[in-house]
Amino acid sequence: MNQLHNYTDEALLDCIRNGDKSAFDEVYNRHWSRLYIKAVKVLKSEEEAQEIIQDLFLNLWLRRENLKILNLFQYLNGAVQKKIVDSIRSKIVEEKYWRYYKAFVPQSADETESAVSFNELNHELKEAIAQLPEKSQLVFNLNRIEGRSVSEIAKVMKVSERAIEYHITKSLKYLRSHLKDFVFFIFLLANK
Repeated sequence: MNQLHNYTDEALLDCIRNGDKSAFDEVYNRHWSRLYIKAVKVLKSEEEAQEIIQDLFLNLWLRRENLKILNLFQYLNGAVQKKIVDSIRSKIVEEKYWRYYKAFVPQSADETESAVSFNELNHELKEAIAQLPEKSQLVFNLNRIEGRSVSEIAKVMKVSERAIEYHITKSLKYLRSHLKDFVFFIFLLANK
C-alpha cells in the first residue's frame, strides 16, 4: 500500500525531484483544491482557475529536477497568486487594446462587425504567438502583454538583455509578416 499520504511536503518534493510520479500525484491531491478555491474567489471563473492550477502543477513537474523550494505550500500559494495577478494584468491589457481599437474605428461602423473583427484579430494574434518558439512566446508575452521591461525579463529568465531583445525583434517580425494580410482586411472593413 502506498504510504505517501504520511510523507511531509518536503519529503514528497525530494521524491518528485527524482521523478516519482506518485509523489507528484500526492502533492497535487493534497494542495490543488485550496489553490483552486483561492483562484476561483479572485478570478470569478472556474475555467480560468482550472487552467491556472493545471499550468502551475505542469510547471512544477516539468521543472522538478531544478526545484529549490523550502516550503512547498508557500511556493504553490505564491505561484498561484502570481498567476492570478498575471491573468488579471493580461485582461487589463486586452481591455486597453480593445479601447484603443474602438477609438480608431469610424463611428458609423457597425458595432457587431467591429467586435467580430476585433475577436478575429485577437484570435489570429494568439494563434500566431502560439507558433513562435516557446522561449520567444514567453518573452513576447512578458514584454508586450504584461508590459515587463527587457531588463526585468532578462533577470527573471537569467539571460542577457540582448537575447531578450533578439526574441522580441524576431517575434515582432514574424507577427508582422503573419498578420499583414489580416490587418489589411480589418483596415478595409473599418474604412467601408
